[in-house]
Amino acid sequence: MRRESEPLFSIIVPVYNVQKYLAACVASVANQPGAPDWECLLIDDGSTDVSGRICDALAAEVPGVEALHRPNGGLSAARNTGLDAARGQWVLFLDSDDKMAPGLLEALRAETAAHPEEHWLVGRYVEYFEDTGETLAPTHLDFVPGPFESGDYAARVARLYDAAHWSVWKYCIRRDWLSASGVRFWEDVRWAEDWPFDLALLRCTDRLYFTDTVFTVYRNARAGSLLTDAGNLPRRFGSIAAAWRHLAALDPTDAELEEMRHRAADVLWPQVRTAAVRDKALRRACLPGLAQCGALLPYGREVRTRRDWRVFQWLTSTFGPRFALWAVSLFKH
Repeated sequence: MRRESEPLFSIIVPVYNVQKYLAACVASVANQPGAPDWECLLIDDGSTDVSGRICDALAAEVPGVEALHRPNGGLSAARNTGLDAARGQWVLFLDSDDKMAPGLLEALRAETAAHPEEHWLVGRYVEYFEDTGETLAPTHLDFVPGPFESGDYAARVARLYDAAHWSVWKYCIRRDWLSASGVRFWEDVRWAEDWPFDLALLRCTDRLYFTDTVFTVYRNARAGSLLTDAGNLPRRFGSIAAAWRHLAALDPTDAELEEMRHRAADVLWPQVRTAAVRDKALRRACLPGLAQCGALLPYGREVRTRRDWRVFQWLTSTFGPRFALWAVSLFKH
């Protein structure tokens, strides 16, 4: 049910086969205290369950919720559809199997009013573990509230990743600034589309603002999600390769390109190790995408801290990825 007035916040929610979680996700937005100054855009990305019909029902019943339907194109395409439709001054992203943290919009009203010079706010998140029912704050992040400014691209990347890793559902971004940057989600990146978006957008600003506010209750390791389904491993390598091609085509400086290589490799190496499975057909299916990522194999910051990744790096450079995947699959089992 679209509101006539221009909203302060546009909340973009890609939806694909999440009939079990969607109502709770939207309720977490609808139950936010304060003014009705938001719109929640549900982007049904060609769902094959009843998620699309749930979107329509929620849009008919909940003021501020709007349902948009599109053929399946992945998270990147769905988020771009949401950006095209958004009318708010600020854009937030929320995954449809997660929840918006209670009181988030109230906190952001105060933060955005108090810091009108900021255009990219970064917040915290908590993890919900479905098997135990526990909600816990991650302990591995180095979150320092307040403004951060640096002319050094690598320093900006490090500060963002140390504090928040790379998921966009912890961001509140000024919509006109994002539009002027020209940065979009690359639609051929069909897995982990957040990190190349971050690396591209970090070229457009010297400044980030870290707000000590929980944005999202993240559902950890949901069965069947893109992050947990081993069957989509070949797609992961294809997406990393596509993201790298797009980043390299931005004509980055040498320093930016070097940092992008390392960060792309940090995304690559955990997937490489995951692909070292006994299933020969699955290993072979991963090889074409992995071959496209060959330029990244010598790089990576995290690989220096992981002996198992360094071993794989040596095996790959010495004997090739086919042998390396097979050999590591033996050690893993």
